[in-house]
Amino acid sequence: MPMIKYTCPKCGGRKYRLSEIRVAHSLFTQLFDIQARKYSAMICEKCSYTEFYNVPVRKITSVFDFFTST
Repeated sequence: MPMIKYTCPKCGGRKYRLSEIRVAHSLFTQLFDIQARKYSAMICEKCSYTEFYNVPVRKITSVFDFFTST
């Protein structure tokens, strides 16, 4: 996976790790084990500050490239 130009807004750290979480929206989705939404998490290695994005991990690099390009 290509490196993302990331700077933690809390501590200024530049190292991160990516993870994914799934969120169930209601009792119905939890009872019937229906997969709900999937979010990407970008976690700062230095302070553990976490940002969540509604973008798959495999696509998050292109999103950050768009926001950080000058």
